Amino acid sequence: MTTRKPRILILGGGYAGLHLARRLAHPAMPAADITLIDANDSWRERIRLHQLAAGQALPAFAYPSMLASLGVAFVQGRVEAIEAEEKRVWIQAPQGGTRWLEYDYLALALGSRIRRPAALDGLLALDHPGHAQTIHEQLAARPRARVLIAGGGLSGLETAFELADAWPQAAITLADAGQLTPSRLPGGFHRKAADYLAHAAAQRGIRWLSGAEVIAAEAGHATLKGGVTLDFDVGALAAGFAASPLIAAAGLACDARGQALTAPDLSLPQWPEIVALGDNAAMATPDGGPCRMSCATALPAAIGAANTLRARMTGQAAAAFHFQYVFRCVSLGRGDGLIQFVDSRDAPTRQIWTGAKAAAWKEFICRRTLATLGLIDAPQPPHLPPLAILPRLQRMQRAFA
Repeated sequence: MTTRKPRILILGGGYAGLHLARRLAHPAMPAADITLIDANDSWRERIRLHQLAAGQALPAFAYPSMLASLGVAFVQGRVEAIEAEEKRVWIQAPQGGTRWLEYDYLALALGSRIRRPAALDGLLALDHPGHAQTIHEQLAARPRARVLIAGGGLSGLETAFELADAWPQAAITLADAGQLTPSRLPGGFHRKAADYLAHAAAQRGIRWLSGAEVIAAEAGHATLKGGVTLDFDVGALAAGFAASPLIAAAGLACDARGQALTAPDLSLPQWPEIVALGDNAAMATPDGGPCRMSCATALPAAIGAANTLRARMTGQAAAAFHFQYVFRCVSLGRGDGLIQFVDSRDAPTRQIWTGAKAAAWKEFICRRTLATLGLIDAPQPPHLPPLAILPRLQRMQRAFA
């Protein structure tokens, strides 16, 4: 009698899904039939979409060729429903028609998307290559355009600076619902970093509006909370991320942003055969605290999820997922950048890198991510970091390998 290999479905092929597929396909892992499902036939680096908006080339990596070398099957289709009780997923093919696939183990790596309510239909959400390409085409046709970017997080910052370098004659406004102030809270900047960002934006002529939440935008006209209005020719939305609505629709426990609530080992407490990782998972670790939506947490989480699935398949107890923050990278165009070093829980420290040194390090991190996914050869660091942070960087790179 032949024993059937366990069937693993990976929903989503972003950073988390691709890295998980690579880890599960490793020869040291238990044999399994692994299938990755994604609505697109290729993948582009989401952390570089601001470069695509500025007119820079951004390669597309075809899922079939990426996964074939790993022995992982690929199914192109949009996930329509997850039925945890029946252990199956419903898929709609690009040509139409719906079918279901059964699983023994399921990995939720559906990622996140920018919430764009109807009131903000006038802005292009910067979470899709097509939208980034449209922004480029609009600016190429009108280099002196008035550009509005709603959202002052890392994506909004990088987009503002990239567009300012590519089209210095454009009038760029960054509407930031928060305040550019130093903070010891996770996600904040040290005072030195905040000052550098403000100065760099002023040098490029970027109009940075703090406490400016865009509540409505249509037909080149935006309204801020409080009633102030702004006119624009090109509008981009880079704020308000939410997880895929499929998780809540499936009746799986989730938080206010739709992220699946996970146990310490990244499995779902009520469904131990399901793991969740990346932006669609409410992950937290004892050392790092709550994990923010980011590529930085998606890649280590793929390792944690792979370890949990291996434990399930071999009848062992799964270990808790461990992760610590090291830094946040911000590109400010191609020749400038900011590296904000943080403590293990993502709170900013006094140490920052700026200028060309920071830009080179950010580029190295982006390329190191591609190397982790097996898409390019591993790049060499542009310089040796200070010895005080070297051990943490080495631990991080060993975890990604």
